Amino acid sequence: MVHNAVAEDSLLEYIQKLAKPDTCTVGLVLGQPSSTKDYIIHFAKTPPCEEDSKSNIKLKEIKSINDVFDVWVADHAKHATRMLPGGMYVLGIFVVSNEDLLTPFSNKLKSILQQVHRQLSANSYMHGTSTKSEKLVLNYCTKTQSYSCKSYDVVNSSVKPAEIKFLSKPIGWRQFQCKYELDRIYSIPIDKSDLTLRRHMNDIIEKTSDCLKPAIFAFDGEIRKNDAALESMDKKIGKSSGGNDHAGPTMVSIYLPCEIYKTTKPIDMSNCAGHIKLTGQIASNVWMHSKATVKDVCDAILEDIIRSLAARLDMHWDSLIEEEHGSPEDTNSIHEPPRRVFIHLPHTEVTLSDYLFPGEGPQDAQISLQELLDITVDEKDGVTDIEGQADLVDVYSNSIESDDTEGSLKSIQTDANKLMYSLGIGIALLVLLISLVVHYFRFIP
Repeated sequence: MVHNAVAEDSLLEYIQKLAKPDTCTVGLVLGQPSSTKDYIIHFAKTPPCEEDSKSNIKLKEIKSINDVFDVWVADHAKHATRMLPGGMYVLGIFVVSNEDLLTPFSNKLKSILQQVHRQLSANSYMHGTSTKSEKLVLNYCTKTQSYSCKSYDVVNSSVKPAEIKFLSKPIGWRQFQCKYELDRIYSIPIDKSDLTLRRHMNDIIEKTSDCLKPAIFAFDGEIRKNDAALESMDKKIGKSSGGNDHAGPTMVSIYLPCEIYKTTKPIDMSNCAGHIKLTGQIASNVWMHSKATVKDVCDAILEDIIRSLAARLDMHWDSLIEEEHGSPEDTNSIHEPPRRVFIHLPHTEVTLSDYLFPGEGPQDAQISLQELLDITVDEKDGVTDIEGQADLVDVYSNSIESDDTEGSLKSIQTDANKLMYSLGIGIALLVLLISLVVHYFRFIP
């Protein structure tokens, strides 16, 4: 069976502009898969690879596909994926070269795709769990000024025919928005008190994901069947151009069944080393093709929430110079991960995400957009900063008041092995506060 995909014709123009003699350009194909075809939203050229000669860093000149570093493309896929909304993934790669790489199918292409697959499979919470193992490969030959396409199955290592149609008519997308409110306390067992902050946060992401799985969704206040098609909804599907009516986003509410908080286990008293409090709101913004179902939307929203949380925490960990429990001066500190901003992709209404650290503004997003997505946007119209900076004054005040009310608890330890952490993420004028307060107390699970 042929692997079909559709894209807007502006993306073909983008590929053609990359065609230059004696050069090879590799990039990512980004979009949304479905059971019948893939919907491509963007081609993102992989930035030039840097060679580190230990003394000087220079850009590696790419003249053929064999000059491409597999891990460099895979790293690009990692960073690009966390910018995608839930339900969208790296669908494959494109190559602009002066040779035909698909007849026969280049072993180098297989190696690149396998490396990308391994990179993205290593963290399902951030990169998602796309059910398709087939990845598209578009090859534009500069000699013939034409393109061809194949599909490579990264699991079975098989090559199949594929076809990409470039449409003059914009692809219709439907927008769904929601906010997920977090207000939970996670205990830290004594036997896990020596784990790093990264390990504690990974556990929380896993528990948050498990908590969301039985969620019930209401679309503009109505609960709909999972197999209902989006086309059956009353609102018109928005169009990206041409003066058509735009119905605006559908608002989605998330409800968690009370049963998830019930337990049949006997209540025991246990000693814990502390707790992590996570509170605030995460804004979700996903886009779905018109043939999607209600279940597709629900899965995309859940993935978007977890991906956003995992992405910003991963970026924050990468920014840390050393592990949090490595020195006493890290005790009782505030960690503020980056906040989320939305970017409007040119020639489409779909928005992607970027993450800005404290003190950074929309203008700083332009650098990563140029590097990772190869796009230039206006910082006023192209970047929407919906979360704002977190107000850490309230964080400190609330922490002090909370400690005063814990009269029955032992005082907070301040040596290198007993730590207190706070991670704040400003979201929609609120704060997503992750406070790790370490002290010994009696906890009822």
